[in-house]
Amino acid sequence: MSIAGHTYVKSIVLSIAVLLLSTVFIYSQDLSRKITIEADNAPLEDVIREIEEKGGVYFSYSPQTIPISLPVSINAQDKSIKYILKKVFRKNGIKYDLVENHIVLRKPGFDPEQDYQADLASGKLFTISGYLKDRASGEVLIGAHVYEKESYEGTATNAYGFYSLTLPAGVHQMVFSFIGYEAVEMTVLLDRDKKLSPEMKESLMTMKEVEIIGRTDKPLFLNEQISEFRFSSKTLAKLPGITGDKDIIKSLQVVPGIESFGDGSSLFFVRGGGSDQNLILVDEVPLYNASHLFGFLSVISPDAISDMEVYKGDFPVKYGGRLSSVVDIKTKDGNMKRFGFGGNIGPYTSTLSVEGPIIRDKSSFYLGGRLSTLQWLSQLYYKDQEVKVGFYDLNAKLNFKLNDKNRLFGTFYIGNDLLERKTYSSIQTYGIGWNNVLGTLRWNHVFNKKLFSNTTFYVTRYQYLLYLSEDRKEYWNSSISNITLKTDFTWFLNPNNTFTAGMNISAHALDAGNINLNDNSEAEEIPNYNCVEYSFYAGNRQNIGSKITLRYGLRLSLWQDLGPTTVYYFDGNYNVIDTFDVEKNAVYSSFVSLEPRINITYQVAPNHSLKAGYSRTTQFLNELNNSISPFTSLAVWVPSGPNIKPRKADQYSLGYFTSLINKKIKFSAETYYKHYYNYIDYAPHANMLYNPLIEGEIRPGEAWSYGLEMMFHKPFGRLTGWIGYTYSRIFAKTPGVNNGSPYRAFQDRPHNLTIFIAYDTKKRWSFSANWILLSGAAITTPVGFYDYNGYVVPIYGEKNNDRLPVYHRLDVSVNFRLNKDEAVRYKHNLILNLYNVYGRNNPYFLSFNRISDPEGDYVIPADHLHTQELVPTTLSVSEIIPSINYQFKF
Repeated sequence: MSIAGHTYVKSIVLSIAVLLLSTVFIYSQDLSRKITIEADNAPLEDVIREIEEKGGVYFSYSPQTIPISLPVSINAQDKSIKYILKKVFRKNGIKYDLVENHIVLRKPGFDPEQDYQADLASGKLFTISGYLKDRASGEVLIGAHVYEKESYEGTATNAYGFYSLTLPAGVHQMVFSFIGYEAVEMTVLLDRDKKLSPEMKESLMTMKEVEIIGRTDKPLFLNEQISEFRFSSKTLAKLPGITGDKDIIKSLQVVPGIESFGDGSSLFFVRGGGSDQNLILVDEVPLYNASHLFGFLSVISPDAISDMEVYKGDFPVKYGGRLSSVVDIKTKDGNMKRFGFGGNIGPYTSTLSVEGPIIRDKSSFYLGGRLSTLQWLSQLYYKDQEVKVGFYDLNAKLNFKLNDKNRLFGTFYIGNDLLERKTYSSIQTYGIGWNNVLGTLRWNHVFNKKLFSNTTFYVTRYQYLLYLSEDRKEYWNSSISNITLKTDFTWFLNPNNTFTAGMNISAHALDAGNINLNDNSEAEEIPNYNCVEYSFYAGNRQNIGSKITLRYGLRLSLWQDLGPTTVYYFDGNYNVIDTFDVEKNAVYSSFVSLEPRINITYQVAPNHSLKAGYSRTTQFLNELNNSISPFTSLAVWVPSGPNIKPRKADQYSLGYFTSLINKKIKFSAETYYKHYYNYIDYAPHANMLYNPLIEGEIRPGEAWSYGLEMMFHKPFGRLTGWIGYTYSRIFAKTPGVNNGSPYRAFQDRPHNLTIFIAYDTKKRWSFSANWILLSGAAITTPVGFYDYNGYVVPIYGEKNNDRLPVYHRLDVSVNFRLNKDEAVRYKHNLILNLYNVYGRNNPYFLSFNRISDPEGDYVIPADHLHTQELVPTTLSVSEIIPSINYQFKF
């Protein structure tokens, strides 16, 4: 990649001084480095780029004065840069000087001040573009800031580290900044379009920052997106984990507006929405189930994560298909500079990864795997039974830089869980299993200095298996899969306008649950679903003056359901009145949805901004599940169709953002209102497993949620952390449920308080703690009991009339660095994690079907001849969970 930068002054006197001192400065740069340059009548511009790339030097020149098309021939094998400069330039009458690490080319008699003033007077605009990368690994930096120091005109790198910024001709002081890295400043003479791709060095001083970014850092022109947060791998490394292994999904519970289901679950709710309303993307590919070990762990190893961005309802227009949130996860590309490996060894899971260049600075790979080490637990608790429990996952990625304008990425992931138990009955082994598989191929193309595109092809599948007999390969199976081709364009028109547009076509296949038997008996077949989705979008980020930033766009989606399948039609009482067999590829249902989105940022004063947004979202895919268990991975997905209308939501949000105490503390507050259409609930005692009439169990209605989210955040210094509070409510009204009256949804949990603190001694010890307080989930409990022939029968009133006890938990993590020198190549640590330190029993289930026997145990009554007093009992996951892990990286 050609990197050009330059410092030119605005006075003739200073220009002469620079020329006089250039003979001194020329030796401050290592021009003795040896490289190989071969050219046969190649244009001078191509030779300059090759010297830049191989020698790590930067050139500045004006195409109006330097003959860039001049044919050049040279054969320099392992020669110094100084030798090559003389051969290429001096023999062609071109002088060169070194000014602040930039090689300035000029013709004899060239007047830089006159040329600069001419460009400035003409009102010319030129563009700086390129990539920002980590100096040590060559990985691109996502969301890094690029701006002009004086005017604060700027932009941010996109999801592939690319940026483009158009500025007036002249001398500019450019700043490249990213949290956790040393800022880079360059003085650039913008006399032509330039490619500038600085490599940024990780800062040891700021490595201790907590890097949850609410878009509240300077420069404020970047702070236009409401309801957005970004995590880096360093943020995740500080959070205590349930098994010592950091968890990317559970880390979301620290963000205001996002509520965890509870202990041992990867399910989460965003602003009152259901758990299936969250779109989880891994390198742009949807992940339909993020659970390992029933939800105790997430499916993506934290070692493979490069960046994670979270949107709470106000999605950028390129995202669609869900109502509540987008969790956009980027995995590591692989180190382009050198080989390395790392891992984590613990009592519950162990990980190992290796990465490195295939061709240095041209291509790289990343390969990581994780394996559960839980068998000792099953042997401890199930001594007399053959019980197997475990999981594994594998991440692989390839990254190829074809040339300055084209890059290819390939990602592959597979994760598998299995729990089986062997018995001595006729059914030998039974159990459950589930797996995720995804693969993607992405092509980045830079059309020119302002137009960037990304084209993606991916395949993804989630499958759940309930084994009736694992030995005989008899099982109940449900699955969902997706094949998609999509293209996205970004047009950096100018600093005030960045246009985005794109399209995609997706083919979905859904199996709502069928039984596979090895004998010749015929099981009832559940109809499968085949669907096609077309989406188009266009949007713009626009700065209006220095105080207002707008993001607006429109998304259009077309959904079609295709045969072959069988469609059931129901009457008002949900009885089947007709069936229809659909031929292959015939369209039997279609929907069109238009989704406008807009948000505005107004800078009231320095470090004070107001933000407001509106978004319409549509969801065509529905996960049907009426279980309140936090551990289920059973998923039955069905599409919108004749009996299930697409779910829609309108969200309105307003926020205030500022910095306090000399910008050391950042404060944000957001309030929102959200209305759901075609909200899904279920008939009483709905049958969700192996039911061909499962669509008849659905009861559509409406819902509405509202809330307030606040956060105090200290991102810098030895002591870092945040305090977040959320007040959130959601109510639903569904015909046929709760007598048609409004009721609290299960995920209605009004109060959520999170406190996270991290302290680094800046020696070898670091400490962190996380405390969560959360209202109990809404549940339905009996309002009375009556005796019927020896049975105690509960009487129920309103739906979700009660709550589980308040949930609270404290987690602590202690990290000790074993290597004394932080700068050594091999780094290793011991990490002690204590999950649920004070052993709080947080119930997730409450029942009224047990009595207390003479020994004090709670049992289901067997004597129905006499009335016995029922005792409410609860189930909780666990008390304290300790772990100690050895972590290493080379």
